[in-house]
Parts: sequence; C-alpha cells; structure tokens
Amino acid sequence: MSEHTKQATTRPIKPLFGLRQWQPMLLYACILAIYSVPLPAIELNYPAIEPEHKTAYVSPVDPKNEYFDEIDRIEGEYGPYASELSDLYLGLGQSLMDSGDYDEARDAFHRGVLVQRVNLGPNSPEQTPHLYLLATIEAALGDMDAAEKVLKNIYFIHSNTYGEESPEMLPVLDRMYQWHMMVRPPGTLDLDYEDYDRIVELTKEAAKISAATNGENHPETAEAYRRLGEAEFQLVRHMTGSGMSVAPDLYVAKTSSNSVPLGFGTEPVYDHYNSGRKAYRKYLDSLIADESTTPLQFAEALAELGDWCLVFERRSQSRKYYENGYQVLIQNDGYEEQAKNYMSQPRPMHFVNNAEPIYLEEIPADLQEINLDVSITVSSRGTVRNVEVLKAPEGLSERDIDRIVRRLILTPFRPAMKEGEVVTTKDFIWKYSIPPHEMAS
Repeated sequence: MSEHTKQATTRPIKPLFGLRQWQPMLLYACILAIYSVPLPAIELNYPAIEPEHKTAYVSPVDPKNEYFDEIDRIEGEYGPYASELSDLYLGLGQSLMDSGDYDEARDAFHRGVLVQRVNLGPNSPEQTPHLYLLATIEAALGDMDAAEKVLKNIYFIHSNTYGEESPEMLPVLDRMYQWHMMVRPPGTLDLDYEDYDRIVELTKEAAKISAATNGENHPETAEAYRRLGEAEFQLVRHMTGSGMSVAPDLYVAKTSSNSVPLGFGTEPVYDHYNSGRKAYRKYLDSLIADESTTPLQFAEALAELGDWCLVFERRSQSRKYYENGYQVLIQNDGYEEQAKNYMSQPRPMHFVNNAEPIYLEEIPADLQEINLDVSITVSSRGTVRNVEVLKAPEGLSERDIDRIVRRLILTPFRPAMKEGEVVTTKDFIWKYSIPPHEMAS
C-alpha cells in the first residue's frame, strides 16, 4: 500500500417458529449452493425427445425410484455395506429433499454415513457431505440441538484427523461458518446467545490458525479478523437487544447488571465489544501490511468499521473512519473518481439481515416480488426518517405499507458523503425490493 494509505488508518417434525413449509427447501438450496454436492450419476432411460418438444416435456420417471432400484441391485450383489451405496444414499437423500420427504431423506443420509463408517472407519472425513445435509435437515425441521450435535461431530472428525490447530482445519472452519451464515445468519428470529457465541468461537479459531499458518499480513488472515470482529459485534447487538443502535450505557464498562436486557451484565457486553474492536484493528493492520491491498479495499474496510461505530453510537469515531477512507482515495493517484463515488449515496449497512418476514394481510396470487420506490431522508447519523412510498403494487393495504415503512425506519443506513464530509441526504429514492421468501401472510 502507498504511504498515504498507511497513514489514514428420527423424531417428530417440529417446524420453525413463524415459517412456512417452503423454508426447508430454501435452506436445502442454499446449502447445495455452498457445498456443490454432486448427485451420483445414474443412467435414466428416458424416451427420446424431439427438439421442438423439449421445453414442454415432463419425464415420467421418478429419480427416487431409480435410486431405490440401484440400491437394491448393489445390496443384492455386494451386500448392505458395499462402498458404492454411500454415494447412492447421498443422491437418494437429495432427491427426497427435492420432493419434501425430509424424514425419509434423513434416513437415507444416516444410511450413507453408516456405510462410510463401516468401510472407512467411524471418524472418516468422507462422511462430511452426508453430515452437513443432515444438519441442514435438522435445522429446517426446527431441531437445532440435533443440528448442533451433527456440526460438533463434523468438527470432531476433522480435528481428530488433522489436529485442532492444523492448517487443514481452516477449510473446515470456513465451511462451518458458511453453514451458519446461510442457514442460521445473525438476525434470525430464534437465535440465542449460544448461536451467536458459536460463530464467535468458529471465527476466533480460524483467525488464530490463519495467523499462525499464513502470517498476520496474509489476505486470508485479514478476512478471518474481519469475520471475528463482525461476529463479536453481532453478539453485542443481540445481547443488548439493539435495533438501529446500541445506547452507550449498554456497552460501556459498568458494574450495574440492570442496564442490559436478557439478564446480561454490562461487563460481558463490553468484553465482546472490545474484542470486536481489537479484531477489526487487526483486520486494518493486516490490510496495511499487505502490499497487494488497494486503496479502494482499505477505504471500504474503514467505512465498514465506521458503520459499526455509528451503530454503537460512537459518532465521532464513525465520522473519522468515513473521512479517513475518503482521504485514502483522494490522496492516491488514479483514485480521484473512486473518491467522488465513495459513499456518494446512502445505503443499508453491510451487516443488516432482514430475517423477520413482512407479515402482509393478503398476498396477491400473482405477486412474486414487491418492488417499491421509497423516498427517505437519511441523516448523517444513519437514521431513516420521512419515509414515503411513491409506488406500490395493487393488493397492498395501508397496514401492509405501514409495516414496510416501519422496517425501513429501523434499518441502519450508512450515510452519504459530499466532498469528504458526512451529510444528511433528503428525498433520496430507495429502490426497495421484498423477495417472496421474506413475505408471510
């Protein structure tokens, strides 16, 4: 980095609370997108399709039956623990999840795990794909205790194989972190302290191993510290029950235990807040020491820390980080245009997760997504006011629109800057979309 940059610094199904039947399928789709578990290849004897009829053709063959037939054939020829059966059970379980047969899918994954353990040993890493999908099913069906047991088993298997502080644990920790971010992200309604603390522990261990393996200045170590800082700050938001921001008396060091909701004393809140600050400081230090870091990357990192300071009512510190980010860009040749665009418009803070669905009175059958043009004022402190919906689809009642407006008012925004100074933006038109999975009636 330049000198200018361095100077600027098997059980009954229990559905999830408030969620509908589609959510297990959504979680399943997310987990497959992360882990890219391929379906085992089975030759399906579909009839030939003429090109002009391809789009209208629906195969009469049920893939599940093909898997059942192939499993029966392998078991009959080679026995119930033939190694080929593991992949077949994996594919069968995924196919069953596609059709909503979650209990049967869970049984299939358990059978696949058993085959792996008989052939490769009880702690074989090869069973991991089955276990992640098992954890996803348990979470989708509302049994987080069972899901957590599966995740702990995954960790034990790999730490037993490689050692807890081995570099080989880094992709394992990253995968577990991604699982939480996709299936149980911060802001999900039924998360508790233990859920947030698990993410803190995962990120803390990953940062420790990465620093020891790659060095403090490595990009992977920088990212590990960023994740740790955000995990600590998200835990603080949960412990204080914060919406837009956290009042100062909820996180400064005090002796009274009556200031913080949920029965937490202020000392643990302050400890997590301070740990988050230290982790973010290490993140910035790693970026400064890494010569491949661009001024734009460092400026955005400063803005992220400014976001957190603003949420925690550290307005002067927040302003300093925002303005330092601008100076990093304006003082580096070739970044003048990026400096003009830096924080040129307000935007929701990067860590915001709208996990709570919008409860609409009646969703029109043909409404796939709600798209709104909303006029808002975003203050220099990041608060939203003067919300006015300019365009709403037919079928939304006034009460529905009021619910949407309330969500926007509670959404923390990163304020805009003008010529390097944080400003209030009036009559800003925000393109606000609500996808189908966030609607609930």
